[in-house]
Amino acid sequence: MFGTTFLGHQGWLFQGERGCLLVDPLLREDFGDIHALGYRVYPPRELDLGALPRLDAIALTHEHDDHFDLPSLAKLDRAVPIYLSGRSSAAARTILAEMGFTVHPLVPGTPVVVGDLELVPGVGDHVGVNCGDEWDTLPFIVRHTGGAGSFFTMVDITLTEAHVAWASSRLARPGLVTWTNNALDWSHMTDYLSERDEGTQHCFMRMGVGHKLIATAWGTPAAMMMCAGGFAFAGDKAWLNERVFCVDPDAVCAQMAAVYKKEKFYAARPGQTWWMKHGKLDRVEARAPWLGTAPPETWPSRVKVAAPAAPPDFLPATGRAAVTGDELAELRTLLAELACALVGSLVFRGLHSLLASDVPAGREPTFALVLRDGDARRTFVYAPTACAFEERADAASTLAGMECYASDLRAVLRGELGPIALTYGRARLWNALPKRFRFDLFGELYRVSHPLRHPVATLQVYRRIVSTL
Repeated sequence: MFGTTFLGHQGWLFQGERGCLLVDPLLREDFGDIHALGYRVYPPRELDLGALPRLDAIALTHEHDDHFDLPSLAKLDRAVPIYLSGRSSAAARTILAEMGFTVHPLVPGTPVVVGDLELVPGVGDHVGVNCGDEWDTLPFIVRHTGGAGSFFTMVDITLTEAHVAWASSRLARPGLVTWTNNALDWSHMTDYLSERDEGTQHCFMRMGVGHKLIATAWGTPAAMMMCAGGFAFAGDKAWLNERVFCVDPDAVCAQMAAVYKKEKFYAARPGQTWWMKHGKLDRVEARAPWLGTAPPETWPSRVKVAAPAAPPDFLPATGRAAVTGDELAELRTLLAELACALVGSLVFRGLHSLLASDVPAGREPTFALVLRDGDARRTFVYAPTACAFEERADAASTLAGMECYASDLRAVLRGELGPIALTYGRARLWNALPKRFRFDLFGELYRVSHPLRHPVATLQVYRRIVSTL
């Protein structure tokens, strides 16, 4: 038999007769410490770690904190080896070793045998597809060496024909296949984006395209499970639950089942376990002995409201509304470095693709950063020909921009905080030419603040988290 249990979000437990493998575990309800986000696993779970099966190995597909959660890993036996994406930062390897784990690299294309299970990591296409900052993310296959069943997931990477060809070269036919739902609505950050009401239909269409690619080039899956998007907000961020989540996984799977009437589609729930035998789906259990989904009446609502209220004013992710004089001086240096890093970027190319007649009257083709510093607002305007940010009195003449706290941006540029910390109610964006100029500053911030670029600062963050456990 081959068993696959869904932990929630994108965590999985795989079982054979002689092997047990845990992947990307979230073993607590609250997570997101690295980016000060305060996520909660959604739907809520009933988790009994004392009944967790004995583990033979742990695999971590990448370093994002919804997959690489140090407090969750701290709950596990240090004698269990960890296989970490070989493309993750030195900081990740170091902190796991300091915690007492034996760490092995998870190398794309190189199988790892765990009893009667085999894990084969793949790789993303970072040339032909924009995978964002998922540079260390490894799609993977898990198969039962006796032929009972298999599992395939792209994790957070976009599926391509080459990925299906790779998977089919490892497996004659697909077993369990996941589909990732990472769609979110960012309209709460700005008034130039319309609230997303097409998310469910768009997800259904994308899943349909992916299913067709798999079925045509590889074969019909034994079942497809939708996962990811498994978090919610609490406390002063609870209002985001009615603004951010724009896909109904149950509706998507129902639509898929209506089109492919002989196939199985599941909006995965924590504890749900799929058992395969002889390469076919044998049964599906609603919960595992150690994990189940809490009753629906306990779930926080993520249903979009018809007329959402204006977002509340935001607070700093760092908890500090002002910066010191020395910190402000350092921020100016960091902004100069950012200006250099922007040369050739998507934002840079966008600005250099505008005609004078494209730019609205009274605007200039550039963007500004408005940084809150206590009661003051400091404006820095990007000057691409000078490769600098110039201080101005205000941002009235710029084409686009972002407002956030100076303390937060400093932390991001130092590698102490990921840009995602700014995206959930901690920044405001504007763009006077949204149909012509794509102002994707966050993509650039992800690039310059990634752990691969700041391993020393990242390790300090990891050590601070572990010291509180």
